[in-house]
Amino acid sequence: MDAKEIAEVTGGELYGNNLPVSGFHFDSREIRQGELFIPLLGKRDGHQFVDDALSVGAVGFLTSREVKPPSGKFAIKVTDTFEAFKEIALYRRSRFGGTVVAVTGSVGKTTTKELLSFLFSLCASTYSNVKSYNNLLGLTYTMANLKQADFYFQELGTNACGEIGELSSLLSPDVGVVTAVERAHLQGFGSFKELISEKFSLTARTEVSIVPTCFSSFSLSKKTITFGKDGDVHLTGLEETPEGNRFEVSVFGEKVSLFTPVPGFSVVNASLIGGALLKEMGYPLNLLKEVSRFRPPKMRMEIYRLPGGILIDDSYNANPASFRNALKVLSLFKIPKLVVAGEMLELGSASAEEHRLLGEEMNRLNVEELIAYGKKTEETVKTFKGKAYHFTDREELLNFLSEYPLKGKAILIKGSRGNRLEEVVKLIYKRLER
Repeated sequence: MDAKEIAEVTGGELYGNNLPVSGFHFDSREIRQGELFIPLLGKRDGHQFVDDALSVGAVGFLTSREVKPPSGKFAIKVTDTFEAFKEIALYRRSRFGGTVVAVTGSVGKTTTKELLSFLFSLCASTYSNVKSYNNLLGLTYTMANLKQADFYFQELGTNACGEIGELSSLLSPDVGVVTAVERAHLQGFGSFKELISEKFSLTARTEVSIVPTCFSSFSLSKKTITFGKDGDVHLTGLEETPEGNRFEVSVFGEKVSLFTPVPGFSVVNASLIGGALLKEMGYPLNLLKEVSRFRPPKMRMEIYRLPGGILIDDSYNANPASFRNALKVLSLFKIPKLVVAGEMLELGSASAEEHRLLGEEMNRLNVEELIAYGKKTEETVKTFKGKAYHFTDREELLNFLSEYPLKGKAILIKGSRGNRLEEVVKLIYKRLER
């Protein structure tokens, strides 16, 4: 696109040179040469960073103010910069000729999106959102930078009613995927059934949906493919080990044997979805064997076998289902087990119960030690029967961990994103690598 075309799409007024634009960004720190800067109103006014963006390579910027661009740059004056950003995104989506696959669910969105993109990149051209850009701003950014490809994979997140509808209305997906529906982000919903309906509102806008068998009655798409127990796609065998999983998948009766070096159920579940989509799109099911080369994004079931012990970094996020999965992986290691547990946030009225159940699950799986962080984990400590320590101050937690005996243990680190447990991961990694 060029400046003149962007002005027409946004209904804005162009000032300065009509220059080509290579992409769009709202963060002046991440602007690349030739991109357009989109200043947004948030905690800070993005207009404050226009000069910074221009100095590192932006060719121009949107603005809702009377601002003239410097020589050799351009500005487009619009009423609302974010609404203009969305208009650019919609324009780029309208010109996209490939298949759009939207992925939502309580757990496994990013891993599933990444696995689908990986598998289909082996036989077609693909595009997908970066990081976990799954909210309205992330989707707008991703669509505005949409490249022509055979497939576009986009994850969609929600923590309140109506968000999936708004996101899918903007995206207009062809295929909808629901990875799972679990007790997560309940704080923004009146009931679990309301949460299910929110997730499945995605299927109202798709021709095809791929959903868990147990929730298939909620699907609103014209064609529904089910996965899981008794589904169109299901497991016919599963062997779990600390080194990974060997499993067999049946896709509409066609079977394929697979291996993933990633323990736990996340990649297995994503593989069921991958098999369903490969079959639906007419690609050979044998491509699914390449799951053996797939690795999830950082901080998601990363296992480090270090001189001093085993470190399981699953610290990106947490809800009851994903925590149970991580604890099961921990239980596969036949050495003393320690959990560094952060809070599971956004559980609403279910929070206390779920944190208590977490302690009971640790007991069932023979976890010997627990180091809990955050006020909500008090409930976990109450039900845990092993050796337990509780902290609400980050510095106290880090100081304690810098001296606590770790050698010879399998250590799981997990908690919601708000706990920022990556500092804990770095500290324990350094101690175990010695």
